[in-house]
Amino acid sequence: MDEVTLDTLLDEARIGKVLMGYAEALDRRDWPALEQVFTADATAHYTSIGHFEGREAIIEVVRQALSVCGPTQHLIGTVRIAVHGDGATARCYLQAIHAGLGDYRDRTLTVWGEYRDRLVRRPEGWRIAHRELALIHMSGDIGATALSAG
Repeated sequence: MDEVTLDTLLDEARIGKVLMGYAEALDRRDWPALEQVFTADATAHYTSIGHFEGREAIIEVVRQALSVCGPTQHLIGTVRIAVHGDGATARCYLQAIHAGLGDYRDRTLTVWGEYRDRLVRRPEGWRIAHRELALIHMSGDIGATALSAG
């Protein structure tokens, strides 16, 4: 087992803030805040949607996915972070609840999954360089098909 140092604990806390910042930005539809989460050259793979190159492409795909639903709540849990110098890996569980719009306003869609991230330390702080969403299960129907990017 690696020795736990104060620097490691601080890095883990900073990385945790990045992971939570992603969820909060989605729920607030705060697209500029996502620029503080990803590196400019980040990549992402969202199961059933595809692979995306660059921060702008990632932000656009989640913006489009969430445009077809009402309020959302992205819950992050069971966070596991491993810091290796200026790099890190993180895994965390996701439960995302999406409310419907229009004829589906009384319905919800819940997504269970795991985010698998590779992060790098930059002068501006920790950023996600690669994110993978591994879907575990989806339940419900809000009439949207692009929502797997939650």
